Amino acid sequence: PKVVEDDAPDVALMAVRPAWVRVRSADGSILFEKILNAGEEYILPATEDAPSLRAGMSGSVYFKVNGTLYGPAGEGTGTVRDLQLATESLKENFAVADLSDDPELARIVAMAAAENVVVQGD
Repeated sequence: PKVVEDDAPDVALMAVRPAWVRVRSADGSILFEKILNAGEEYILPATEDAPSLRAGMSGSVYFKVNGTLYGPAGEGTGTVRDLQLATESLKENFAVADLSDDPELARIVAMAAAENVVVQGD
């Protein structure tokens, strides 16, 4: 028998260029607000109701859902408003990120992969 629920999937915001983001809870309170720098991530807290996102430079903001990148959140330097950050909504409304569409995304993903390489000694 299983006595605990599965953990909620990890959802994170990731910027490939500096981008201002504001995450609000369902009750409207601000959970997080700052300029995310290139390669920086913010992991969303597990909440009953999904928070929402407002972001400038939305073409530089991606969503990482259980390690898979989706997005971008918008186009170019535009602003997205009241974007629901529910896991299923993100998967349904955004395609898996295409590294060939954004050279900065490809560079950041390559750097992250290089940092995770384990080199074994002689």
